[in-house]
Amino acid sequence: MMIMEEGIKKRILKAKDTIKIKVRFNDTDAMGVVHFKNYLVYFDDGFVAFMRAIENPVESAVKSGIVFPVKKIDITYEESATFGDYIIVETSIKELGEKSITFLHKIFRESDNALLVNVECVRLVMDLNSKELLNVAKFFAEFL
Repeated sequence: MMIMEEGIKKRILKAKDTIKIKVRFNDTDAMGVVHFKNYLVYFDDGFVAFMRAIENPVESAVKSGIVFPVKKIDITYEESATFGDYIIVETSIKELGEKSITFLHKIFRESDNALLVNVECVRLVMDLNSKELLNVAKFFAEFL
């Protein structure tokens, strides 16, 4: 099992995914820029797309009672997106801990490739029924 877990870990740490999103009117505030809290939704979109790209759809995990709560998030805002912009959310994994996964998200404006936001997000893997944290490597070995 250990060799299989190491192989899965290497594969996941190399993975990167991007998703393109159009900024909607209701994502913006009175100044016409994306409200800071709405970037959290974009990070979730990046998380779901990343998991799908590594053949681990979040939907099937959630249906089986596995959830991915956020433990910590560190956000640095560099520039703003505005209504009608297309943004690119780039997602990768920085670190796989025993009970946590540290995701890196970068959001770029497509038109000029400007970096808008940098995020480091620590998520846990939890069995919703038992409320127990799961071993990350075993989770991926089972669900990949």
